[in-house]
Amino acid sequence: GVSDSVQRVFKKHNIAVAMKPHQTLRNLLVHPKDKYDTYEFATVYLDPMRNCEKSYIGETGRNFKTRLSEHRKEVESLGNRAYTRAERKQSETEWHKSAITDHVMQHNHVINWDEPKLLDRESNQRIRQVKEAIHIRRNTPNMNRDQGRIHKASKGKIFLSLAFSP
Repeated sequence: GVSDSVQRVFKKHNIAVAMKPHQTLRNLLVHPKDKYDTYEFATVYLDPMRNCEKSYIGETGRNFKTRLSEHRKEVESLGNRAYTRAERKQSETEWHKSAITDHVMQHNHVINWDEPKLLDRESNQRIRQVKEAIHIRRNTPNMNRDQGRIHKASKGKIFLSLAFSP
């Protein structure tokens, strides 16, 4: 009803008004681009634990679902193995590919694979690594082995060394 009122007021002053709809049938029905999966982009992600307050923060330039399944396969392959007491004690001192696997093996905790959180999306690798370092320092306690990859100079470029206090 607002457009009719505006048109009447302008008509009194001999001003022609053309109204254009904000949403058209074409806008509502035609979508030439495919919708994208939010997990396809390069991301900084967080894997929460079910029975622990710690979480793991990582970054990947590959498909997020692929990276998550790699973490899961490693944890499940080592977690389903039967150990003697001596083997279990020895396995707790070993370093695996992922800090998630180390945490599960040392503390016998369960990962909440169904609820990973995307913290950031970034296609530029260096910016993504800076974002990862920021999130690692902000989210404590975490099970990460380090404070992120961005912490020293490389090839004449100075990277950020970030420190946050809780």
